[in-house]
Amino acid sequence: NEFAIGANVIDTLLEYDNKGNLEASLATEWTYDDEAMTWTFKLREGQKWIDHTGAAVADVTAQDFVDAMKYVLTPEYASSTANLVFSVIKNAEAYYNGQAGVEGADVIDFSEVGVKAVDKYTLQYTLSKEVPYFLSMLTYVCFMPAYGPQLDTLGASFGTSADTMYYCGAYYISKFEPQVQMVMTKNANNWDADNVFIN
Repeated sequence: NEFAIGANVIDTLLEYDNKGNLEASLATEWTYDDEAMTWTFKLREGQKWIDHTGAAVADVTAQDFVDAMKYVLTPEYASSTANLVFSVIKNAEAYYNGQAGVEGADVIDFSEVGVKAVDKYTLQYTLSKEVPYFLSMLTYVCFMPAYGPQLDTLGASFGTSADTMYYCGAYYISKFEPQVQMVMTKNANNWDADNVFIN
């Protein structure tokens, strides 16, 4: 269920092709260090966040991945996928536990968590251990980007309606009535729009 909507409306760094092979999406290239502990991704430039009307709002940047991960690791939002981040990203669990007030946990600054925007279009993850399947994890919702200023403004109400989130995927949610209908409309601004054949 977690992929049913997200995969259509938010692009991730990598995605699966129609044969199940990972390929570039928002990331155009990536490298890792000798220990495979630090991964660096170059983002596709000029990609836009759009609202529920299809209007462009802002560029998709590396900071959007950082801000989204901080949101996932904020205990008050009770992310059901935060544990997936705990398992691979350096200091993610320590940061979460400190924020949650877990007994004996040190409070650390988010800057110590293994995700950072090196520059506008360069994103870097530092892992807590070697993870051979790390690239496939990047398609999970907890590694999706989100527009940071919107997260700051909306807090816990982010993503609760069509107009409380922005989109960067093949589609955007143009209409949403809970338990009644959801309409996804083709995102003409998407980098791969020519290969999206359902309007």
